[in-house]
Amino acid sequence: MNIDLIEDDPLMGEALTERLQLEGFECRWWRTANALIVAAEGGQEPAAAIISDVRLPDLEGPELMNRLPKRWLDRPWIFITGYGTVAQRNELLARGAFDFFTKPLDMDRLMERLRALAPTRASPPPLQTPSCPLGISSEMRKLHVMVRRLGDHWNTVLITGESGAGKEELARCLHLETQPTGAPFVAVNATSLPESLIEAELFGYEKGAFTGASRSHKGMFEQANGGTLFLDEIGDMALSLQSRLLRVLQDRMITRLGSEKAQQVQVRIIFATNRHLNEEVRAGRFREDLYYRINVVHLRVPPLHERPEDVPWLAQRFVEAWNQEHPSAPRLLGEEAERMLMAHRWPGNVRELRNCIERACLLSEGTTIEARLLQPAQDESLVSPTPEFGPEAKSTSPTLESYLREQEKQYITQILAKHDWQIGITADALGISRKSLWERMKRLSIQ
Repeated sequence: MNIDLIEDDPLMGEALTERLQLEGFECRWWRTANALIVAAEGGQEPAAAIISDVRLPDLEGPELMNRLPKRWLDRPWIFITGYGTVAQRNELLARGAFDFFTKPLDMDRLMERLRALAPTRASPPPLQTPSCPLGISSEMRKLHVMVRRLGDHWNTVLITGESGAGKEELARCLHLETQPTGAPFVAVNATSLPESLIEAELFGYEKGAFTGASRSHKGMFEQANGGTLFLDEIGDMALSLQSRLLRVLQDRMITRLGSEKAQQVQVRIIFATNRHLNEEVRAGRFREDLYYRINVVHLRVPPLHERPEDVPWLAQRFVEAWNQEHPSAPRLLGEEAERMLMAHRWPGNVRELRNCIERACLLSEGTTIEARLLQPAQDESLVSPTPEFGPEAKSTSPTLESYLREQEKQYITQILAKHDWQIGITADALGISRKSLWERMKRLSIQ
């Protein structure tokens, strides 16, 4: 199915064209209304559907419809505008428009409306995935199919979902499925670094650029050159940094702090957030032009309670990971423990489940994990607690939880001090990611 797009905004036009092509549509992009009118009067046949901005530099959308030959009006028209009103919508629909979208544009809903018109001829056939590294639920299998369908045709992807739902795991899957073997994958959490340091971490700095810069430092963009940069919690990024990030996305050039020399980077970027960016745009906390630039392909990771069949599958993977790291103390997840896991809603998603399994493996006195050891992660959200979880058990759980928290805090503080509080080296010594260390320090109030 082919589409005619009339859009003068280069960012919007580029984002729409790229998304349409990824979805299997053929797209002709007209920058002005007059260019389309000249082509139509010269015999140009219309596409199967037409997408047009209401406010064009030379004509308004409704006036454009009046200036085109009748054969163009027989096609479904979809209008988009940043200044939509009910009256304007009703007027356009009365003129025969198929649909009306306001900015920030909901790309997913737009694609659904286009697919409702006719199947895409260029769409690849559905991929068969006998197994999925993301989960066994239909939702996660669909995500995996989309990842494989993207291939190496993407430059930016937006991943959304609740905190702890598995956005970074999806990003790593996308990287491994579509990037060359050995290509770097660099992950950074926008909220894990102070605002005064995040620019230096992202773009790097030269020796003497600021107090304490005793040597030159490669930023995250340079470290990810030739691979993938994963920017988590993009919705919490300061507006000033959003502006600089937009420039990097436009020309793929970065400049270290303290340097006047720009250098090109070949890097694909995956953005992630637990916020609704379209609402952030309306509230003025997120740049609209950056939103259009990154919202070309949008992948949503559903919360764990929407895919309960993944709970035992994930739990088993976490137990297997424990067994690989601790071969002298293997663990087995019993049926009663699995039932207890399935009864929990998991508001903390996959992260909460992982911590629950790690704690149970650590405290288990035998090979089989007892259901009672999962109690510290359980609360009122259990729909059917077993008798073992009575008032007495609940009264002892906080004490155990407090003890384990203090032991974890003391150990992490000790390793941090041993390595002069260097986060990267400490994370390697602990066998966890830099992001995970930051999160643990925040949770344990380690300053």
